[in-house]
Amino acid sequence: MKVRTLLVVLAILVVVAVVFQLARRPEKAHLTSINLPSSKALYVPAPGQPQPTNSFPTADALSPDGHYLAILNNGYGTEQSGFQQSIAILDLATHKVTDFPDARLGQRSGQTYYLGLAFSRDGSKLYASMSSLTDPLGKKPNDTGNGIAVYSFEGGRLTQDRFIKIPLAPLALGKKTIVDSKELPKGMAISFPAGLAVLSGTGGEKLLVAENLADDAVVLDAQSGKVLQRFPLSTAPVVPAAFPYGVVATSDGKTAFCSLWNASAIAELNLETGQVVRRIPLLEPKSPVAPGSHPTAMLLSP
Repeated sequence: MKVRTLLVVLAILVVVAVVFQLARRPEKAHLTSINLPSSKALYVPAPGQPQPTNSFPTADALSPDGHYLAILNNGYGTEQSGFQQSIAILDLATHKVTDFPDARLGQRSGQTYYLGLAFSRDGSKLYASMSSLTDPLGKKPNDTGNGIAVYSFEGGRLTQDRFIKIPLAPLALGKKTIVDSKELPKGMAISFPAGLAVLSGTGGEKLLVAENLADDAVVLDAQSGKVLQRFPLSTAPVVPAAFPYGVVATSDGKTAFCSLWNASAIAELNLETGQVVRRIPLLEPKSPVAPGSHPTAMLLSP
């Protein structure tokens, strides 16, 4: 009698478990799916109103009026974008995403989007870092070299405006580069622009750009492209070693910070004097072969 009762109880528990699992399983046939760049999928409706975008989104920027979010896609592109990298614009009122592929960034192009993306102060322009290791000077047809792509922005739409070329960076005395490039003159380093920030202040618009393979950061005149300031961030006799990554600037345009990806530190920059004020260590490795903290993105509180 006890054995029969136990079997009945077990059978009931099994039925309950099966029903519970079936109740939790989404009815995929009745749901819309959003394919993600990670090969996973989201089933809609889902919390947060997720939106599809192009391959490998790495950075985003909010327009000054708060109406649009620009998303930088620097992967291999998708079939819908002609396998070109793109910037997607998300309308935050309608939740509509419009993708703007760039023909200069196909799978066989000599340059790539990297990390930098920022709106101009008036919202009429969008800046994106475009980097090249194979053709840093942009000598080949359709190659841009290293620089900042400038797009006009109006009503949620992007159009190509111009390209700000960034020159090679001079190496400090006693430094040598470990980047192997036939196009690299002696005593120079490849800039490879990474994170960028639009600086506040009087006069024309200025851009602060982290030069990932040159171990420095530069301030550019956004109109002429002239290098106004250069901040040396090298931490070793070879370049690159620190790998400057992201940048942020205070609202008054006087102070900026640059994350040093391979140096486990944040560099504080005085934009008025052009000096590196200090390096803030972050979980500094105890030995040369120990893993570092690899700081990347930063955010300043209001």
